[in-house]
Amino acid sequence: MTHTLRLTNLHALPDLASFLGRARRINDGATRVIATDRFLQVYVGVFLPRGLLDATPTVLGLRVFELAEPANFDEVVPLEAFISRVERAQVEGNDLRLPSPSPSITWSAITPPRDGWQRKLGVSADTLRMSAEEGVVRVKEAIPDSVGEAIVQKVRAEVWGAPIAGKKRIPAGAGFAADALGFLTERSLSVHTVGNWIRLSAKHGYVLVKTGVPLDDWDEESGDD
Repeated sequence: MTHTLRLTNLHALPDLASFLGRARRINDGATRVIATDRFLQVYVGVFLPRGLLDATPTVLGLRVFELAEPANFDEVVPLEAFISRVERAQVEGNDLRLPSPSPSITWSAITPPRDGWQRKLGVSADTLRMSAEEGVVRVKEAIPDSVGEAIVQKVRAEVWGAPIAGKKRIPAGAGFAADALGFLTERSLSVHTVGNWIRLSAKHGYVLVKTGVPLDDWDEESGDD
């Protein structure tokens, strides 16, 4: 079943196109789209563990848009087809028609909690950007031109699972996601936690991180609040 949606904000379609275009460079080719009443949540996977022994953190990007009419569904759609539909809607001035669902992806069952988030000290955009840039350099230096997939995954897990400076519970992968998805346009991002989830909130979207352990003993070493 396909769905036709009308977004309330005139700038919503260009914003969605920009978000999906950035996600295309780092995503696995699919996006999860959840409509709940008058809100549309668009999730993209940035980092995901492959197997129980993989230490790569689960890192998702999220944009939320307001709908003119209520809708309720939860589907996975091909990223390229979604981008094409958004571009067509912009050119033709029509409502957004979602592409047909694609086979489910491993992270489609991973849904961050909606309630219970507790605010922590924020983190600066410069800190996240620096962590992303340093991580990219480390990955390039550690991975030879020809190497097996197991080694590539091990290196990425070590680099993107390492904590950013002064925030021992926020992995570098969160900085990479915020930078790659265009969320670092403000001085700092607010930080919230619930259970074993971390949420970085910016004007243009959210980065959600699922950790391996609960965060009850969160130690706020430094921050920007």
